[in-house]
Parts: sequence; C-alpha cells; structure tokens
Amino acid sequence: MRPIDNNDYMDVLEDKGVSIVETSGHSAPEDLCKRFKDAGMTWIHKCVGIRYALKVQKMGADMVTVVGYENGGATGKLDIGTLVLVPSIVDAVDLPVIGGGGVTDGRGVAAVLALGAQGVIMGTRLMATRECPINEKLKNALVCASELDTMLIMRSLQATHRVWRNPAAEKCLELEKECAGFEDILEVVSGKRAKKMYDEGDLDVGIVSCGQGVGMVRDVPSVKELFDRMMTEAETIVAKIAA
Repeated sequence: MRPIDNNDYMDVLEDKGVSIVETSGHSAPEDLCKRFKDAGMTWIHKCVGIRYALKVQKMGADMVTVVGYENGGATGKLDIGTLVLVPSIVDAVDLPVIGGGGVTDGRGVAAVLALGAQGVIMGTRLMATRECPINEKLKNALVCASELDTMLIMRSLQATHRVWRNPAAEKCLELEKECAGFEDILEVVSGKRAKKMYDEGDLDVGIVSCGQGVGMVRDVPSVKELFDRMMTEAETIVAKIAA
C-alpha cells in the first residue's frame, strides 16, 4: 500500500547500532546485503522453500528461518509442513537454520531440534502470555480455540495468511469467492481493524495471524514461566528418548 525504501530503515538500524537484522519474503533485498555486511550485522532471512534459502546463502545470509504450513501469518505458496520443510532446508544449506510452524510447547521444541534445526521460532503461543499487549478477551479466545479454528485467507491476492477463524476472516474469504477487488478485501483485513481488536477486545472486527498450534494453548503464563516449562519438557523428552 505504502512502499517505503528499506534504506531508510537501514539508516536507523545503523544509527542505533542494531547488530541483528531479519528480512523475509521471496525476493531477498539484494541492494541491502552490502550494507548489512559493512555494518557488521548478522543477517537472518526468513523463507518458505529450498530455492529461496539457497539464494540468500549465495548472497551472504548468516542464518535462515523457515516455518511450515501450520504457522500463523504468511504461509507462502508452497504449502509444505514443518516435518518436511525444516529437514529439507537443513540438508540443502550450509547455514544455521531456525525452524518452526506449529511449535507450542516443549514437544515442538524437541521435534524441531530433532529435525536438524539449530534454533526454534514460535509466534502464536506468545500471544497468550501475560506480557503480550493485546486485549484479555483475545487471549482468552485463543486459549479456548482448537486446532480447527484457523483458516487461510488472501490467497487470491497472492498473499496467503493463516488467521484465527472469526467473522472478519470469514468475510474476507467470502469476498475472495466473489472475486472482490483489493480495496474491498483491504477494508476487512486492514491493520486499523486489527488494532481495534487488540486494544478494545472487539473479536469480530479484524483479523489476527494464528497458527494451528493454537489448539494446544491452554493458559496465559508469563513468558518466563512458559519458557522454563517448555525447556524442562523438551529436556525430559530428549532424555527419555536417549534412555
């Protein structure tokens, strides 16, 4: 909608001394690679397929992040699940891989590491934590959701997203089936509507990215409590398998 020159962002990153930068998308920012390196930044690129990972490896990326089809938010076009995508990328590149997609607890952490990743990325689960600055009504709705309460929208715009199933998401899908234009769809999925949902707790008014792992979200702990619990569970699982 409002393209911004990423060099403007880079000016700020350099001015503030930011040492790690993540980019995403099918088209890696070739024009910025040299600036990343000249600034001494660690560059992570998030992608959804082998060819994209190989491309950024040649361009000098330090790490890649990959998330399977279960994830919330942008899913890409390839529709490959975590169990296949993560090890495929691990085998294809000579870079550290951060893997995810559906990770909600220690079992997911252990599984992604077992697939060969060096790190794990998690999104949806962190929305239902005490520190997350969204309305309590939305947090409670996520706790009550099942693995069936997500849906894919905006595929007609070549911008497929997995979101929480609510009236706004259903409306978006209905518009797409009617071959509605971009402006009509934007009216439903705009960030302005989402912000109203986050701030005021109107759960019908906007869309929110949400992965299938939401079905395993059952409480609203602090981030520390969540991470401590997850890592204890992951370590217990690994020890049990080793035994």
